[in-house]
Amino acid sequence: MNTNYHPNGGSPLLLTYVRRIATVFAILLVSISAYSQTKLLRFPDIQGDRVAFTYGGDIWTAPASGGTAIRLTAHPGVEVFAKFSPDGKWIAFTGQYDGDEQVYVMPSTGGVPRQLTFYPARGPLAPRWGWDNQVYGWSHDGQRIIFRSLRDSWSLPIARLYSVSIEGGPTEPLPMPTAGSADYAPDGNRIVYSPQSRDFRSEKRYGGGQA
Repeated sequence: MNTNYHPNGGSPLLLTYVRRIATVFAILLVSISAYSQTKLLRFPDIQGDRVAFTYGGDIWTAPASGGTAIRLTAHPGVEVFAKFSPDGKWIAFTGQYDGDEQVYVMPSTGGVPRQLTFYPARGPLAPRWGWDNQVYGWSHDGQRIIFRSLRDSWSLPIARLYSVSIEGGPTEPLPMPTAGSADYAPDGNRIVYSPQSRDFRSEKRYGGGQA
C-alpha cells in the first residue's frame, strides 16, 4: 500500500477528521436523548445508520436515529475505542482483560471477540497516559486495523502506529516514527495523524503558566 503521511501539512484532511468526529458526537447525543439519565457514554464511532460506543466498560451499538441500544460485550474487563470496519460487518476495539490491553475484533452484531495482538502491553497506565494498543481505525479495504502501541517506546508520551490483519498474524509499523491519533483518508493512500497523543492529559484544560 502506498501510504503517504504529512506531519506538518494536510490541514484539509485534519479539518475533515475533526468534522467527522464532531458529527459522531452530535448524532450519538441525539440517539440517546431518550435515555437522559444514562451517563458517561464514551468513544463513539459511526458507520451507516449505527453508532458504537462504550458504556459501563462494555461496547454497545444503537441506531443513529435513536432507539434501543444493544450491548455487545459483557466481559468483566473493559472494552473501549470501538471502530466499525468500512463495510460495517466488524468492530475492532481495545480490550483490557486480566490487566493486559490488546486489540480484538468481533462481528458488529455481537459474538465472541477474537484477539489479534499478543505483545505484552505497558498498561494499565495512569489515566493521564491513556491506553496501550489503542485502536484508531481501519485500512480503506477493511483488511487491516490501525492501533497505537508503546511496545518500542522509551517514554510513555512516545508511541508508534502499527497495523494488524483482521485475520491476525504479525503486526506492521506504519511509516511515521512517532504518532498519536490517526485515521486514513477516504482514498486509502494517505493518513492524517498527530505526532503525540494528548487525549487523556489533564493539563490540556489548564489555563495558567508553568512556573
